[in-house]
Amino acid sequence: MKRNRAAYYTMKALPGILILIVLFLIPLFFTFSYAFHDNGKALVEVFSDRYTYRLLAFTLEEALLSAILSVLIAIPLSSFFAKYTFPFRRAVLTLAGLSFTIPTILVVLGFVIWYGNNGLLNAFLMKITGREYGIVKILYSFKAIILAHVYLNFPIAFLLITNAWTELTDTPEKAAYTLGSSRMRTFISVTLPRLIPSILSAFIIIFLFCFSSFSIILVLGGNPAYSTFETEIYRRVNINVNRENAAALSIFAFFITSVLLIITSRGRKAEKAERKEKELEKAKGKKLAIAVLLMLLILLFILPPMLSIIYRAFFTKAGDFTLKAWEDIGKGSTGIMSTAMSGIINSFLIALISSLLAVFLGSRIALASAKRNSWFMPVLSSLPMATGSVTLGLGFSFLAATVDHDSIYFSYLLVIAAHLTIILPFAVRTITPGAKTIPDSLAAAAYTLGVSAGKTMRKVEKPLLGPYKRKAFAFAFALSLGEVNATLTLSDGHVSTLPILIYRMINTYNYQGAAALGTLLLLEALIVFAIGEGGRKHAIS
Repeated sequence: MKRNRAAYYTMKALPGILILIVLFLIPLFFTFSYAFHDNGKALVEVFSDRYTYRLLAFTLEEALLSAILSVLIAIPLSSFFAKYTFPFRRAVLTLAGLSFTIPTILVVLGFVIWYGNNGLLNAFLMKITGREYGIVKILYSFKAIILAHVYLNFPIAFLLITNAWTELTDTPEKAAYTLGSSRMRTFISVTLPRLIPSILSAFIIIFLFCFSSFSIILVLGGNPAYSTFETEIYRRVNINVNRENAAALSIFAFFITSVLLIITSRGRKAEKAERKEKELEKAKGKKLAIAVLLMLLILLFILPPMLSIIYRAFFTKAGDFTLKAWEDIGKGSTGIMSTAMSGIINSFLIALISSLLAVFLGSRIALASAKRNSWFMPVLSSLPMATGSVTLGLGFSFLAATVDHDSIYFSYLLVIAAHLTIILPFAVRTITPGAKTIPDSLAAAAYTLGVSAGKTMRKVEKPLLGPYKRKAFAFAFALSLGEVNATLTLSDGHVSTLPILIYRMINTYNYQGAAALGTLLLLEALIVFAIGEGGRKHAIS
């Protein structure tokens, strides 16, 4: 009977699995076909080129350093937030959760406006010091890349580790103190081993994000020496116009990422459900002062770049109030602003359609994975993560080149397909922990009462997945809303989205126009985050 029920869930998940495989294999097939043109000459060149291995070394270096720093900064902060309660603690954790929905292009824009040589931070420092030149020189360097990655990903590690630490019972630690163990020794020998799964989870997520980083590298690096696989593939397609070579490099990157994904998937251990929310100690005196200091440091790191976007949308570089950028958006004036309204609509509709599909298909895959206790389905659903979004966009663009079409709808369909391929794995990974928490006894009780498997799934199990599905929707919507890589490679000017328009404005130094559109994008991200807050707990696996 149990085997029949598992088979039912597998059948329900089958359409989602097939769609994922097809959407993953189509771009991969066309990329492979281009790479093997002329008897695979491009493949031989890429695999034997020293520059390819320099790309690999730099990509690994920036991803490892970004992930390590993000986790190392998060651990001491998490140790305090997981032990003490104090005013605004939840607000800071909620702010950290915003990192899941802040599009990367907004981080790029915020860094340019805030940390730029002529940015708001330097303007403020020059005013109070009387200097005539900027003091902070970060942009267009390796430091800018790492700082932006830590800015984007440190809150992820902070939130994941804090949530895990808060839920761990403190009985083992109390036993260790009773036996005379010091706090440091107890942390190293008792607490840290119990936190390893959460720390590894945060590290792996951040590492994979940074490994496939695109807009941060392309804009904030500002130097071909700071190239990753994603940026180099994009350059070879759009600047060198060498698609065969770009396809061969995509295959090399896919091979490396697949190996990393397999290693990290095997290295992850399931966390035991030995958790029980413990009562936090109220911070008083020195502890409360430390809490205030930590909150200020976090806020001073996270808020200025985002707030600077909003400020720049209404004020000129000289500090004069203006609504010109907003008037241009409303009027649809000439130039890049003429497509602003269509970009706003496109971004919303593409994100809505792709995220709804991702949650619908992802919830079925997650349930089937949980019912079968399968390790294969999560790995299978993660396969698109092994293919960078630029590579996916490149593959779909190869497909478009083989189809004789003039329909704008076909371009939209390709963009939605690319977005769905990118976000579906994240939807599955977000919902799967919720599916695993549903007791088998609930379904067994329903079957005992004669309720069918389909009705049990609809009436009993899916409602319990509600918080996880809301969080998955928010996460998937945000990823699609802020997606630049595949859209930039694939759209070929036919489909404009907010991130694409913002990216182009940054390149033309139209920071006020970019800030106005960035404010709209930030507002959408905040709304989506509010929707997903119902599924805050266990947000990512």
